[in-house]
Amino acid sequence: MNKKYGVLLSVIGVATVICIVLGLVFNKSENEKQQGLSGVFDVSVEGTIAYVEFENGKAGIYLTDGRTDPVVQFPVEQTILDISFSNDGKTLAYIVSDKELDEGNGSEVRILNTKTNSDEQVFLSQDIITELAFDPKNPALLFYLQAGVFTNYSPITGKQPHDFDVYSYDLTDKTQKRYTDLKKYSMRSLQVSETDASVFVQMDDDEKAQSADDIFASKQRIFQIPLDTPEEKSIVSNPAGEVDIYDFLVLPDREELVYQAVGGTGANGVFEYELFSYNYETYETKQLTRLKEYTAKPILGPDGKIYFLVDRNFAGRQPDFHIYRMSKGGKDIEEIKL
Repeated sequence: MNKKYGVLLSVIGVATVICIVLGLVFNKSENEKQQGLSGVFDVSVEGTIAYVEFENGKAGIYLTDGRTDPVVQFPVEQTILDISFSNDGKTLAYIVSDKELDEGNGSEVRILNTKTNSDEQVFLSQDIITELAFDPKNPALLFYLQAGVFTNYSPITGKQPHDFDVYSYDLTDKTQKRYTDLKKYSMRSLQVSETDASVFVQMDDDEKAQSADDIFASKQRIFQIPLDTPEEKSIVSNPAGEVDIYDFLVLPDREELVYQAVGGTGANGVFEYELFSYNYETYETKQLTRLKEYTAKPILGPDGKIYFLVDRNFAGRQPDFHIYRMSKGGKDIEEIKL
């Protein structure tokens, strides 16, 4: 190797190291800039709101029970993907993962006792778990949605978790169980039935699709999946509806369905997501909100009101989340000051 070639390699090596370090510093700096609500929250039977908020990039869980400090907080490299109160409100399950998701990250499910602040790991998964929910009929059973792969199915899209299925973890005997073998492209808004052995999820109605055009034309609907016979899943949203349904809430006794859908398009060309209701007896739909923002994640509170999320900077560089609530029927909409 001549001297010029050796110097050139040294320069390239140093430059590469500098670029890597700058990249890491930049990523850390971007992570540290995260502030405010993350869009993850839940409401307990006692009316306590648990929410995830970033403080200088650190994701923490906060409770509206008089405490001002986070009950748990994680380094800037990690985030909290979802949280769920147990039926008695004393336990909070949540998912921790790296902010920079890839197929090697995996997920950690943890349990927090909201009374004693004891916090412990439940289990680790090599795959990405995106949502979880306690079974209201069995406090020891925790259901979750897990993605089997982390990839990009299109060269123009980034990598995302795909191949979703429904699982559970028994906190008593520490066993996991898989219920479905759907490998869905996407699955979200997991809810566990209060009356029978079934779960509700949102996913594409593409089972009969024969071509790419069929898949593109399919609608996103809400399904009920019997746990003993998951192949007998059925659509519980309006089967004739022509709009895609995203987040949703099944009200007790299946009296009504509250769901998120596109309500219009703003002057800037960005979709406006609103909340709607679907009545099972009359088959009627009704628009509940007209906030002209990104309105999502309806949750039924113990006061009978529906709590939900609003992003006032949807499609912007940084989201601006706020928590609202309203009476059934879309009345008395108000923001909750945390």
